[in-house]
Amino acid sequence: MTATHSMTMPNPRPAPTRGRRSPLAFLGDSRGLTAAGAAFLALGAGAAGGLVDVLTGEGLRDVFRVAFIVGCVLAAYKVHREDLLAAVVIPPLAYVALAVAANLTSRTTGGSFLKQQALELMSDLVVKAPGMLIATGLAAVVALARRFAR
Repeated sequence: MTATHSMTMPNPRPAPTRGRRSPLAFLGDSRGLTAAGAAFLALGAGAAGGLVDVLTGEGLRDVFRVAFIVGCVLAAYKVHREDLLAAVVIPPLAYVALAVAANLTSRTTGGSFLKQQALELMSDLVVKAPGMLIATGLAAVVALARRFAR
């Protein structure tokens, strides 16, 4: 006597389960980016440009500025309509965070670490402010255009 075994093939695509979301769902969905996703995009683009600048010379320069501006404008373009205000607030905050991170890599001598970091941040905000201002201004223009469209 032989036993008959029924073999079933596993389903290659399991049925989606209700309530289960991607771990990255907080960054965006089919409608676009959340405020967190917009911040992640602006910070990521700026960090990529900043990394190139820091590895090829001293401090944040043109590659950072261009990448940061493009990241902020894309964030304002792709963010949910209800998060448009966040798209305008993100550029200055992201700029300060990236400037502090870039200044941590600089080799400074003398004086307290905190005082040196504060002075370098102030220098970045005064001397290199056009990049931050352009990013914020263009993000505001995109956000306003999206707000009043339709």
